[in-house]
Amino acid sequence: MPHKIEVFSANRPLCNKVVDEIEAGKCAGCQLIVHNLSENLELARNYSVRVVPTIIIDGEIKIEGQPDIPFVCSDETYAHFKERYPLTIQLTRPYDDS
Repeated sequence: MPHKIEVFSANRPLCNKVVDEIEAGKCAGCQLIVHNLSENLELARNYSVRVVPTIIIDGEIKIEGQPDIPFVCSDETYAHFKERYPLTIQLTRPYDDS
């Protein structure tokens, strides 16, 4: 199943390492979007980003820093991340009709 993976980065060594690991482990169907924190402050506030890197997967998972396991696009990895790193904020997006 393809996933939308957003990474908030500040172009620092750890940020670049995490982005490289995700790029290497994601499947062809997954969408990787890297947000420069200083250029996307509003979106970062919506996700309550406090540190970089922060990884948001499908708007349901929030990983601050480096994940505890290597990123490999699989149902098992996604289930692990969803259990260990649930996104606990309620997102409000300007384009939602609700």
